[in-house]
Amino acid sequence: MLEPDTFDRIPPDTAWSIERSYFPSLIERGETFVAYVYKGYWIDIGTPEKYMQVHRDIMDRRYHTPPFSGDASNGARGCVSPMARVEEGAVIEGPCFVDADVVVKAGARIGPYSVIGRHCHIEEHASVERSIVWADTRVSQEAIVRDSVLGRSCHVGRSALVEHGTVLGDKSVVTDFSRL
Repeated sequence: MLEPDTFDRIPPDTAWSIERSYFPSLIERGETFVAYVYKGYWIDIGTPEKYMQVHRDIMDRRYHTPPFSGDASNGARGCVSPMARVEEGAVIEGPCFVDADVVVKAGARIGPYSVIGRHCHIEEHASVERSIVWADTRVSQEAIVRDSVLGRSCHVGRSALVEHGTVLGDKSVVTDFSRL
């Protein structure tokens, strides 16, 4: 927690480190600095790799939080919302998470360690593997998303390939047959 009256030392529009700049500024000004040693699970999710790692850790139950805090029986298929529509012929491989109002079309595949956010559409023969797909995103027919993070309201075009740690910001568009 940070006190609002200390925000003046955080420069606007500049990449800035809390641990390397803010905390030392407290000491320089002789201000009270209190810490707490937490013995439970903790991870800094400041990089795409660590952000994806925390999702894997949750699915592997290294950290317990709903919907993966109960028994492991949902692991084979993943945790699929009853409000999601998974068409016959679609493949869901757990552990994964498929949120409410998601549509997974026939022939599509959701692979292990994938997170599919609310209102997403995964079209025919598309594949999402080890990726985090935020809400309202569409992955078009025969597209592949692998080891990536897609922001809200993205569109991955037909037969496109998004992989190798790609991070797409909100409303990004990957055109048909593109390779990222």
